[in-house]
Amino acid sequence: MKNLLYISLAITLISCNMSTTKSSSVVSNQHFETKQILHNSSHPMPDYWLEKKGKNLPDSFISTKRFYKAENSLILDYKYPHLDEQYNPAYSKFNSFIESNYLSTEKTVEQVLHNDDLSCDPLFEDAKRKRRNIDYKVYTKNDQLLSVLLYKTNYYDEENHNSFMFKGLNYDLKTGTFINYDDLFEETSDQFLLFKLNQELQARIGGQDSFNDCWEFTKDKFEAFKNNFVVDAGSIKFYFDDCTVCPTYSGNYFLEIPIEELSPILKKGKI
Repeated sequence: MKNLLYISLAITLISCNMSTTKSSSVVSNQHFETKQILHNSSHPMPDYWLEKKGKNLPDSFISTKRFYKAENSLILDYKYPHLDEQYNPAYSKFNSFIESNYLSTEKTVEQVLHNDDLSCDPLFEDAKRKRRNIDYKVYTKNDQLLSVLLYKTNYYDEENHNSFMFKGLNYDLKTGTFINYDDLFEETSDQFLLFKLNQELQARIGGQDSFNDCWEFTKDKFEAFKNNFVVDAGSIKFYFDDCTVCPTYSGNYFLEIPIEELSPILKKGKI
């Protein structure tokens, strides 16, 4: 198998070095993996977007916007995608989703400050959230399907400690509607896909030291994260948060399966 379970995103916005009780060699690996979560934020869009973007779409149909807010003891620092509604008014649904879920300051602050699940490390149960960063990466398979990965980093008052959360957004550019798991996969696909995810995970556990402490992708975790995917030219990537399938120090946050291996459970004409 190929193209399985690797972090391929580059970072300049965030450079972190998580503290763990593991050996220094494991910590070093985590630092390397974590740095790759974010793409180079000095460019408005990643280079591969310019290469793979649908030929019928103008370069300006998607742009990067910035949101920064210091609220009480918390700093919100977001970079997010914005679709050009003048090019297509149907894009307003995508922009409205971003605005209502991430740019509503009071709502975001309450979520970050009072969500007990923002850190899965028991050593930091009482840590205070100090900063939330959001950045994103774009995938595209054709002129119709847009996949966006939002990756969120939560910083705490404990030095060198942070946690990661992910959100996959899939959007039909022609109809102006979001695409979820049930839109893409057949109704009876859950069992097969869960098997494939664990098959890929076990292959990595057996072949790479950084995966040794990962565990099975359970049915309940699958249900919680099955809508958290992105589609690129040749594969579907299922993202999960810290400590869902792998411990945070491993630096592993997604399982990738080639589209051709999922063809038996994909709805016809969707990809």
